[in-house]
Amino acid sequence: MNNSEENAILSFERILFFSDAVFAIVITLLVLELKAPHLAREGFTESRLLGELVGLLPKFLGFVVSFFIVGMLWIEHHRIFRYIGDYDFGLIWRNLLFLLFVAFIPFPTALFSENSHSKSAFMLYAGSFALAALGKILVWRYAVSKRTQIIVPEASDQIVRSISRRSWSVPIACGAAILLAPLAIAFGAIMFPFIPLIANFLDRKPREGAA
Repeated sequence: MNNSEENAILSFERILFFSDAVFAIVITLLVLELKAPHLAREGFTESRLLGELVGLLPKFLGFVVSFFIVGMLWIEHHRIFRYIGDYDFGLIWRNLLFLLFVAFIPFPTALFSENSHSKSAFMLYAGSFALAALGKILVWRYAVSKRTQIIVPEASDQIVRSISRRSWSVPIACGAAILLAPLAIAFGAIMFPFIPLIANFLDRKPREGAA
C-alpha cells in the first residue's frame, strides 16, 4: 500500500469516526435530560419521591423512544457505509447534512418531554426523526447515483435495493405519526414500535411464482 492509498483510507475513516462521535454526543445529550429529583430531608417521604419519579415518566419515554430511533439510524448509517468504499465532497456534504438533522433530535425530544400534552411538540418530535432519516436516504441515493465510483463491487443489486427500501421505514412511520397526532398524541406515538415491522414489510421478498 502506497502513501496516497493509506492517506485515502485514513481520510475515509475520519468521516466514520466523526459520524460516530456525533451519534455518541446526541445519545449523551438525550440522557442528560433525565435529572434525578432532589427532595429535602425535611418532609421527605417515599410517596413524594415516587410521585416525582412518576412525573418524570414523559421524559423517560421520550428518552427511550429517541434512543432506539437514533440507534436505528446509527445502525443503518453503518450498514450503508459497509458498501461505500470511496467518497467525494458531494458525499461528505450530504453526510454532514444528515448529521445536522441527527444533532437536532435532542431539542424536540426535550421540548416534547417537557410538554407531553402538546400536539405541536409531538409533531416536531416525530418530524425530527423523519428529517434525519430522509438525510440518510439522501446520502445513500447519492452514493448509488455514483455507484461505480463510490459503492464497493460486493454490493449486489439486491443489497442496494434492500437498503433503499428499508430506509423509508422511519419516514413512513413518522409521517403517519404526524398525521395521526391531531386526533390524539397516543395514536401518533403508537406508530414508533411499528418501524421495524414496516422495514421488514418494505424489504419482503416476492413469493416464488408471483408475477
